[in-house]
Amino acid sequence: GNGTLRTDNIYFGGTAPADDNSGDDTTPVTAPEPTAAAADVLSIFGTTYGNLAGTDFDPSWGQATDAVAGDEYVLNGLDYQGIQLGSAQDVSGYGYLHIDYYTEDSTAANLYLVSTGPAETAYALDLTTTGSWNSVDIPLTAFAGVDLADVIQMKFGEGNGTLRTDNIYFGGTAPADDNSGDGTA
Repeated sequence: GNGTLRTDNIYFGGTAPADDNSGDDTTPVTAPEPTAAAADVLSIFGTTYGNLAGTDFDPSWGQATDAVAGDEYVLNGLDYQGIQLGSAQDVSGYGYLHIDYYTEDSTAANLYLVSTGPAETAYALDLTTTGSWNSVDIPLTAFAGVDLADVIQMKFGEGNGTLRTDNIYFGGTAPADDNSGDGTA
């Protein structure tokens, strides 16, 4: 700017208002509370079930994304972001991968499961609803080609904007094999 600017009485005061869930985002809304029994899930990230021990939520893979893992796993300026699991996980006995996500400005994001090889398969998150939390149970059959008995990483990719996530876990039970040889139930 230029010229003269006079100011007075600039201060912060009071307490933040409680969120009224109006969608105006004056106070951030928290992710929905998951209802699955803790004994029935393998939690990767979340305050309800905890984080998978030894997992690195911000491995240095040369990405431009700024990842912050606190009460939520927030991905700012999403181009891609990896999650290096603390150890290889056998998720073949589960039926789905659950994730809660929220965005105001992201228009694209894929979620990958990665097994040794690496073998990876993407699932496109539906980002048409903005300004509120979305919950999705992605059938593990959507990750064809990934060895579900040896999952070592997860990755968000081909994205943009800011994506807030929470409650990332495997749950349910795998469908019974129909013995057709095609690997599906």
